[in-house]
Amino acid sequence: MNSQPVNDKEKLKAIREQMPATSAVHYLNTGTNGPLPKMAVDAMQKEIEKEFREGRYLPFIKELNADMDIVRNYLAGMSGASHEEIALTQSTTEGLNIILWGLRWKPGDEVITTSMEHPAGLAPLALIKSRYGIVVKYVDVEFGEKYEESKLLFDIEQMITSRTRLLLVSHVSFSTGLTFPLKKITDLCHANGVYVLVDGAQGVGAIPVNLHELGVDFYAFTGRKWLCGPEGVAALYVDRKRISEVDPTFISPSSIRNRHDLDICSPYVIPAPFAARYHIATAMNKPLLLGFQKSLEYLLEDVGIDWITTRVPRLARYARELIANLPGIELITPEGKEAGFVHFHVKGWEPKDLCDLLNKKKFMVRPVPKPHLPTPARISTGFYNTEEELELFTEALGELLN
Repeated sequence: MNSQPVNDKEKLKAIREQMPATSAVHYLNTGTNGPLPKMAVDAMQKEIEKEFREGRYLPFIKELNADMDIVRNYLAGMSGASHEEIALTQSTTEGLNIILWGLRWKPGDEVITTSMEHPAGLAPLALIKSRYGIVVKYVDVEFGEKYEESKLLFDIEQMITSRTRLLLVSHVSFSTGLTFPLKKITDLCHANGVYVLVDGAQGVGAIPVNLHELGVDFYAFTGRKWLCGPEGVAALYVDRKRISEVDPTFISPSSIRNRHDLDICSPYVIPAPFAARYHIATAMNKPLLLGFQKSLEYLLEDVGIDWITTRVPRLARYARELIANLPGIELITPEGKEAGFVHFHVKGWEPKDLCDLLNKKKFMVRPVPKPHLPTPARISTGFYNTEEELELFTEALGELLN
């Protein structure tokens, strides 16, 4: 059994009381949706009740913008960015679309991506290829013991030509759990004049992220997974040096400067400063925004983001160690490259069937859907999980296999 300090046990007890879903089940699926803290739910319920009892009336925009700025500052602080570089969106998918549609494409321009990407990035790439005649190239990335970082970097470099403009890559692969060597990839791309767009849905909140140090150009991430916020609130980072190169595809009163101080008889607007020009919603859903604000406040001020992003991958490594010697286990996540995931196959089992049985035992795990090879089962380790839970999971998995 893996021992833990007494102060960690006390901290985990308090965390799990604040997140009751973590006691209702063995919550091993943060990579899909994280558990909500009580203070986030309370804030959402309070705002909904206020709107129901008192109505929704003006002037609310000034207050809403102030709350949006609080959230932007929280997100910037935990991701190593400035708040001017953070736009609030509704999902990682929306953030990826903002960048992909905002770049000025010409026929024959090239984009490189990988065989491990989520449809959130692949689908808009396919549509842009159809509409603008760009070329999309795919780097095949191995998994498990076959993965070699040097080969990945070599293959990316070999695909770059004078027409390559962008590389789209995940920070952490949803399908294999690999943490990509983002700094090395970015340095390689920038040396060849190629920008880097990152699907960070499985990054921020799971592992330490400093976007300025990584040097990426664009990074889209969500609030509902590792940041334990409600669905419908997310963020997009745009390096301030790149803002002038990405046109807003959609525009609203929230994305222009001085929303009512414009010439209403002239087709001319001044975009909002920096990344705020990519805000799409005229008025964000305030209950969700306030809930997310409280989730971030809880993670930053009560739990501690450094503690979280140290604990999450440590638990993933412990889970890996526990299940590694069970019969028929093939580990898909490359060793030493874990973020908050451990992906695995079991010989003779369909991942969905295995996960269904584990779900019935209240271990909330999931399979990666086909056709995202190698379609394994997946454990997500949250900061609120205990070592004992992972040991119980290993026992339950072992019983099924035996």
